[in-house]
Amino acid sequence: MNSPTQTLRVVFAASAFATSIILVLFVRGRAEWTTAFWLQLAAASLALCAGMCFVMFRKGGMRLVGVPLWPFVRLFLRQLAIVYAVLAIAITALALAIIYAITRSGPNALALAVLAGLWLSLWLAPGMASLTTWRRLRSVNATGRP
Repeated sequence: MNSPTQTLRVVFAASAFATSIILVLFVRGRAEWTTAFWLQLAAASLALCAGMCFVMFRKGGMRLVGVPLWPFVRLFLRQLAIVYAVLAIAITALALAIIYAITRSGPNALALAVLAGLWLSLWLAPGMASLTTWRRLRSVNATGRP
């Protein structure tokens, strides 16, 4: 049994949309939350997500053809765990440096940085894991070995 051909694309698109919402909220989050704000948020997030998906999906990118289901699931879950851990550490370190520079309070900066790292990684990791899984599968198909 092969995995569905659009699996990585769906996961990447969902992650890209969630990430674009977070980005737009970060940029425009201090605006008044009116109906117009939410419509602009949705439109900007959809446009950003569509742009990311266009770049990643062109020329058949992230499309699975003839990939057995269980090896794919094992590879994707391994990539997801690795990417989540790396992103959580990187975002936490970056957030700690930024927050500490602003607040000069170590415990508060560390708590906020860990929270930011763990939370943002939840949204970013599936998309990045989709990309790394696809590249790994593509390299296996090109060389015939992992």
